[in-house]
Amino acid sequence: MNEQLDFLFQGLIGKNTYLPTELGAPARVHHGEHYAVVNSSWKTDTFNLIISKQLGEAAPKVVERWCSEFNDAKLPAAWWTCDELRDEPVAPLLRRLHFVEDEVDVGMIADLDTLPALDYPAGLELKQVTTEEEVVAFGRLIASLFDPPDVFVTSFYERVARLGRWEERPLKLFLGSVDGRPVATSSIYLDGKGGAHIFDISTLAEVRHRGFGSAITHFSLAFAHGLGARRGALQAAPDGVNIYRRIGFRELCTFRIYSNKQAIFSQLPR
Repeated sequence: MNEQLDFLFQGLIGKNTYLPTELGAPARVHHGEHYAVVNSSWKTDTFNLIISKQLGEAAPKVVERWCSEFNDAKLPAAWWTCDELRDEPVAPLLRRLHFVEDEVDVGMIADLDTLPALDYPAGLELKQVTTEEEVVAFGRLIASLFDPPDVFVTSFYERVARLGRWEERPLKLFLGSVDGRPVATSSIYLDGKGGAHIFDISTLAEVRHRGFGSAITHFSLAFAHGLGARRGALQAAPDGVNIYRRIGFRELCTFRIYSNKQAIFSQLPR
């Protein structure tokens, strides 16, 4: 596999399996040779995930096994793969098992040694999350961006908040606040090999287009660089690509996310 793609997937799998592993039951995490699965037992494809690299001859068996597990349990799940690594039979197999394309993201990487300077908006306070109350606020802000707000996200971070020791963990959470009110989030997963993988970049709808998202992204990457990270990685929505280009990121691959949520929710009683 291309080393840069492997780097991207290393962070994607590492971050998305880290907290469910730390929390334990009822969440279950499975690591296959070329994929990972998270089953949270919750009815949301935010926390039920299959992330696959190139599966080779095992592709039909792997797809059948995990799609069937989520379908049989009536749990929505999201299957992440990328065009550059996806085996030819995977997409039609996913569609046959009611996992349809739901989202397209762009995988991007950057050299943090050349991270450009950035002026942050006046009045924006940026900091690493270190307390239980701040973790809960982090989760509530992300949950509020769903329509309607995602109660599973709130519940997840309320459990996560009790883990503690946030300054010691490879997953770092960040909050941006204005006048004491949280308005932006981000997180960084440090892979232990010089990589900083950024996730959870969000800004409250009413304060968007004021540079808060760019500022917290840059702040998080600079923080990681200060801890020794040399490379950055993220998954961007297509309309966010130009924002990340301005701080040194370049496109590497196209992620496609397939979900069975439409089929699952159509079966549930109203």
